[in-house]
Amino acid sequence: MPDLRVADRYARALLEAARERDVVEAVAESMDGILATVKDRADLAIFIESPQVATQEKKDLLQAVFGEHIEPVLLHFVYLLIDKDRIEHFRTIAGEYDRLMEFERGIVRAQVTTAIELAADLEEQLNARLNARTGFKVILEKRVDPAVIGGVKVVLEDYVLDGTVRTNLDLLRKTLEKAQVH
Repeated sequence: MPDLRVADRYARALLEAARERDVVEAVAESMDGILATVKDRADLAIFIESPQVATQEKKDLLQAVFGEHIEPVLLHFVYLLIDKDRIEHFRTIAGEYDRLMEFERGIVRAQVTTAIELAADLEEQLNARLNARTGFKVILEKRVDPAVIGGVKVVLEDYVLDGTVRTNLDLLRKTLEKAQVH
């Protein structure tokens, strides 16, 4: 299971190093390239993450495969992850890096769960309210889950707004279970 604290710490360090060299976007593009390559070549990920493979062999392979094609700051960062036995966190770190970049641009993502597809006008209203409430441009990541029965659940960073029928029914059930009946 990915450790988000580790990923956040490393992503912030990488973002700072990229910012100092004015290569924030180039690092993001290079990261996407690495992730795409590793997705297409699962054997590469297994090799890089394997504790049986010597550190220098991993670095040599990365240099051969990516050396000329990715931002040097990112290549050295990946070497650091290998040295610190944190390379298995690379995907999570990449996600955190993207999230931090978006946050700096005034963008946040909200996960929105509804029982049925959200109508366009309701989606616009929800988006407008979230934009106004947060002061950020909110990108809605919509998910349909019939188990919520009705209503909407919004998860935005650490904030959860759960107005689903399922949650309200669960709360009612718990309240009734505690009630003393004479």
